[in-house]
Amino acid sequence: MQPDQVAYEDVKFLTGSPQRCSVLATLCESPARPCELREAVDASRTTIQRILAGFRERQWVRKHDGKYRATVTGRRVCEQYRALLSATEQAREFGPLATHLGPLADDLPPVALTEGELTVSAEGNPLAAVMAFTEWFRNAEGDVRAISPIVAEPFNEVGAELLASGTRIEFVIDQAVLERSEAEYPAELKEGLESDQIDIYVHEEPLSFGLVVDEERCCLAAYDEHNNVRAMLSSESDEMRDWASEVYERRRERAQPLSALYS
Repeated sequence: MQPDQVAYEDVKFLTGSPQRCSVLATLCESPARPCELREAVDASRTTIQRILAGFRERQWVRKHDGKYRATVTGRRVCEQYRALLSATEQAREFGPLATHLGPLADDLPPVALTEGELTVSAEGNPLAAVMAFTEWFRNAEGDVRAISPIVAEPFNEVGAELLASGTRIEFVIDQAVLERSEAEYPAELKEGLESDQIDIYVHEEPLSFGLVVDEERCCLAAYDEHNNVRAMLSSESDEMRDWASEVYERRRERAQPLSALYS
């Protein structure tokens, strides 16, 4: 058997039942006798003996004075297994964000997945993400910088509320959003052009994600092919906010002031 195949079989053995993982985790915490392991993982004597035999064969545990102890390699295997479980759980949780965010997801800082607060739309609550995104935007603190690949009445209403409260807004949109705004929201577009509290920029290429950065926080929205918000990630982490600010600035630098298009 090739070395990688041997390792694969070892992994297969460990993950073959939750009891095996539990036994190894228990022994990593402290040495134990088979009878103690039976109580700890609720398994039969035969099952425990079979598991221990498999662990000894792989040198993940050793027996001393009637007790089984995890070896350094056994502890390492257990640590990596727990890390894999954590990564798998994280992948399942953040899958909707990663799937619909597109290439930008590859640039997310690790803190986004460890400290970010995620809201996902699902069959039981298809509007969860867009409602969370709208509410976050409504509660923005201080001046706001935003990117949006769509135009929608709820966001226009929140933007109007923020402007009425004295908030300054920088807003990056793309050509498609501009064209739809001209056709469906001409009054709001005119107000945006005339207001000295909002600066609108038109990006040279289509935008595919939503982003809002205020003085303390940031928020990221992922859209599906029908322009529905599928996932929303918010964070108060300085690292995440710095990343979001850089993302915003890169798009703004490649955008043209809306006022220049109408001059």
